[in-house]
Amino acid sequence: TASSGESKMLTAILLLPNESHRQSRHLAGVPFLLRNALTLQKVGIKNLRIWMQDPTERERGNLNTLMQDSRIELEIEWTDRPPSTQALVLDGSTLLEKSKILQAMTLSTDDQVDISRFHYFPEALQQLSESQKSDLLKIVPPDDSSRLTHEDDFLIAEKNLLKSVGLSNDSMMDKLATRFISRQLTRLFLKTPITPNQITFLSLLIGLGAAWCFFQGTYTSGLAGAIMLLVSAWVDCADGEIARLKFMETPWGARFDIFCDNIVHFFVFFSIGMGLFFSTGDPLYKLYGGLAVYGSLVSFVILGGIIIKKKNEAGQGKTSENSLTDQVANRDFIYFLLFMAIIDKLDIFILVTAIGANIFALYLMYQKWGRAK
Repeated sequence: TASSGESKMLTAILLLPNESHRQSRHLAGVPFLLRNALTLQKVGIKNLRIWMQDPTERERGNLNTLMQDSRIELEIEWTDRPPSTQALVLDGSTLLEKSKILQAMTLSTDDQVDISRFHYFPEALQQLSESQKSDLLKIVPPDDSSRLTHEDDFLIAEKNLLKSVGLSNDSMMDKLATRFISRQLTRLFLKTPITPNQITFLSLLIGLGAAWCFFQGTYTSGLAGAIMLLVSAWVDCADGEIARLKFMETPWGARFDIFCDNIVHFFVFFSIGMGLFFSTGDPLYKLYGGLAVYGSLVSFVILGGIIIKKKNEAGQGKTSENSLTDQVANRDFIYFLLFMAIIDKLDIFILVTAIGANIFALYLMYQKWGRAK
């Protein structure tokens, strides 16, 4: 299985043609060589040996500086000798993909790989691959379509990376609209030193601004609030995209993201109810707003931990069937809210939300505690 290959294979040899200027080229905010090293780290590699074609001291020094990054946990060394323990051999002129590496790790060492496809393959390694000790090497066939040798290759690779940052449990509207817009924001954020958690905080501020607009209770402010909430959701998508592209995902970041999302939703529901009360004088809207917050809060308390876990798994490409947790984390209601704000029917929205959130919360409570009796 992939997991057994991942646990046994601890060393990788990255073969680099003498093209150090390309290795330091940034790709979606991360230098090419560093991106490949972090990808190997993600599949469980502990020791990375860099074998470069005739490096100068200056080139080696420049690349060493590049690899002194806080995200690196690998043991890195330069080498020009065949390994004494089993090692993966990879073409460093190609952009490595986690799924393809894991797939290659499960292949039998008897499977022949055409080493002529490598741009650089040391003679010493070639001799070892043809000797009785060939089982020491697990050669990962290079993907020519992932080879980065020209500026156009980097531009195409960056475009593909941006397309790949969605989650496996994205909702329908995420796939149709939200991800398209968030990727444009991500493209801009990649050109800045802003961190994923800072983007999450920015999303929180925009979302709270949306709640303030709803609180005013006018048609114009309600429409402005719905638009700001939509922008907040787009920015909120970008934080995870940046984290995945820059290998900056952390459990704390995932919890902070989910916490901020729900704080925004609670304030928005409360503010819609209060805004309607101010504009109509009907105290029932305060009740509806409070009930919407209560139902959402109960659902989050019951499923919050599972939502964070599933979000992390989805970010790693693990797929799962649509579940209740996906419904709680679903942002699609924001588009419905915008429509209701446009037609001036926020009263219907908050009533439906109050009823729906509490029916869902009651169902979750029954699922969690009722069946145990």
